[in-house]
Formats: sequence, structure tokens, C-alpha cells
Amino acid sequence: MPTRPARTPRLPPEERRQQLLDAALDVLSREGFEAVTVEAVAKRAGVTRPVIYDQFGDLDGMLLALIDREERTALTPLLAIVGEAPTDADPDAFLVEAVQRFLEAVRAAPRTWRLILMPPDGGSQELRERVQASRRIVAERVTDLVAWGLEHRGGPAGADVEVLGRLLVAAGEDAARLLVAHPRRYRPDQMAQATRALVALIPREVTLPGEPPFVRPAWWQAPEPWTPEPPTAGRMPMARRRRQLLGHALALLAEEGFEALNIEAVARRAGVSRVVVYRAYGGLQGLVLALLRQASVRIRSQLQELVPADPGDLTPQELLAGALTGFLELVVGDPLTWRVALQRPENAPKALQRMVARRRAGFAEQLRPLVAWGVEGLDLPEGSSPADRMDVDLLARLLLSVGEELGRLALTEPDRFPVERLVRAITAFLAVLPWRAPATT
Repeated sequence: MPTRPARTPRLPPEERRQQLLDAALDVLSREGFEAVTVEAVAKRAGVTRPVIYDQFGDLDGMLLALIDREERTALTPLLAIVGEAPTDADPDAFLVEAVQRFLEAVRAAPRTWRLILMPPDGGSQELRERVQASRRIVAERVTDLVAWGLEHRGGPAGADVEVLGRLLVAAGEDAARLLVAHPRRYRPDQMAQATRALVALIPREVTLPGEPPFVRPAWWQAPEPWTPEPPTAGRMPMARRRRQLLGHALALLAEEGFEALNIEAVARRAGVSRVVVYRAYGGLQGLVLALLRQASVRIRSQLQELVPADPGDLTPQELLAGALTGFLELVVGDPLTWRVALQRPENAPKALQRMVARRRAGFAEQLRPLVAWGVEGLDLPEGSSPADRMDVDLLARLLLSVGEELGRLALTEPDRFPVERLVRAITAFLAVLPWRAPATT
């Protein structure tokens, strides 16, 4: 006689609900949002479809419940870490401990944090809005902590705490991404040690310059911004047509994001039929890959101009301040290119996230010699080499994330964070770091 399939044991409603959400998260993590269907989750959980309908009503209800649960899983311990600081704690030690606790929480729930920091294909607008709201909440808490920490450690006084709070959140998110993407290479204690080494460099009993000068680097010239060629349906050489289509695809991506980028929208902007776009690039994937390659080449050539081949008599402080100024002026002077370049990794489709990650790793490698040179110029404690005290590779990655966040602030909130404010916030800090005397640099 044929055997009947084993029946799924009955579970209490809340336990069943969590089992179904675990199954949905498993499908989502492996295959993306588009693969999350009632049938797929039921199969993964070993139940029938009506069980899911009884618990959540429909697929949207299940996805919303999953987002709610994972957001609480991530946000609750994070807000506990950055809650009200104890008045008797040493601010530097508190920051190092907070970094380690946060990254330990990330390591303990990698699927949750991967969903938030690097969501798979098909991520919903609801998820993006939740992540943005959570980011604002955390940034406000961190800004309050920065103000508390600077006051209780005795300085530096006069720091722009709002800018510093935003940068700390950006660096923390990137550290979490590194931990999730490369768990064998990066560890919470390693990142906490890097934080300890950086904080130790910041003096306590000093006041930052009130208005450090805003000076453009003399060696740098602004490039021409990338602007799309006007729409035209007339015939033109294929090479020119491709450039035109890339320009309009870039504008669409910069204004509305990857989710708005499709063949019909690009053709409409360029004033041509969809056939012309297909003939030029074969399809949407070919168009997007060509666009990102072109943007990467353009960005790389622009960044190479930020640092002179021969620093001459420039101190690390002057060189870093000049490079930052030039970078932010690049961003606001060529907004279409840099709106694409500064898109957060989680906003790109999964197929392109690897390309974005490779590009960022390449930029970090470009930064490494500059970071190593700057570290060599610091007056570190006796008996320790820069390599012992500072993880240059990790520092280059975190410096990249800080620079990207400064660029995003200049682009997305120019009235609140104009270039001059951002440059002064950073150069004021650079001015009080323990640089070696010029004679020994």
C-alpha cells in the first residue's frame, strides 16, 4: 500500500507564524524578493497554502510582517547600544565598546543585516523607506552621543557634531557590510581596535578653529559635467547614438534610481523608439553595464586629479584637505555622474551589487597609498610603528565610506550641508591631529 506523506505537526499560532517568517527569509536570502511566493514559502515550511493565508491574509501581509520582524531584530539592539550614555563612562572607551557590540550583533544575525544592508533583487519600496527611517533615527541618537562624548572628554570643542554623527553612521554601516560580506577577513574586535587607534589620535583639551579657510587645491581643475545630448529621432552614427542613450539613462538613474530604469523610459527621454535602444545595447542589462563602466572610467579619471603626483612640500594635512575639497567640488559640479557613483550598494540590483562592490574595492585600493602616507606623517606613540597601530587597509575602506557620505550630503542636502560646511568640519579636525613636525615629515 502507498504511504501517506507525513503531516506537519500542529504548532501554536505564534510559533507557526515565526516558522513561516523564517521560511520566507530563507527563500528571500537565497533567491531574492521575486522568488518569495505563497507557494514557495509553504513548500519551504512544509505546510499548505491556506496555513499562510490564515496567518497573514496574503503575500503582502507576510512580507510586511517579515520586514517588521527583521527591522525590530536589527534596530532594537542597535538603539540599546546607542541609547543614553552613562554619565560616568569614558567617552572613548564607550565608543569602542559600542562599535564592538554593534558588530557582534551583526555577526550574530547576518541574514537580518544582509537583508537591511544588501537586500536581494526586487527589494520593495516599503523596505527602502523603513531602512531610511531607521537610518535617520540612529543618526539622531549618534549625533546626541557625539555631543555628549566631546563634552565629557573635554574636546575638541567647536566640532560640527551633526556632520560627525552622519559620518559615524556611514562608517558603521560600511563596517557591517564588510563583516557580512567577508566574515573571515573582518572581525568585530579588529574593527574595534581600529576605532581605538583612531580615537586615541584625537586630542582632548583643544578647541577647533572657528572658521578654517576654504581653499581649493591649486593643482586641481574641475572637469566638464556629463550632460545628456538633447532628444532626437533623426539618424546619427551608432557611436554617437550610444553616447546619447547613455546620457539619458544616466539622468534617469540619477533622478529616480535603478527601479525606474527600463528600455521604454530611456527611449522616451532620448526621443527614439525602443528598437533603437535594443539595437544599440541588446537589452537593459547591456545598457546598464555600459553605463556603469562609462561612469567608473569617468570617476576614476576625475579622482586621479585630486592628488598631485609629486606632493612636494605639502603636509599630509594640506594634501588631505585639498583632496577633500576637490572631491566635493567634483560631486556638486558633475551631479549626474556622482548621483550614480554614490548610490548606496543596497540600492543596486543584485547582479550589479558585485560590480559596485568591486568598484568600491578598487577605489579603496587607490586610497591606500594616500592613507599610508598620512599615517606615516602622524606622531604615533613611541615603540609602535604605524602598521602596528593602524590597519591601513581597513582605514582606507572606512575613509572611502566617509568620503561617499560627505558626497551624498553635498548632493542630497545642499542647503543644510553645503560644500564649505563639510570641508570646514573635516579640515578643522585634521588641524588638531598630532602631525609630525615638517622637518621630520
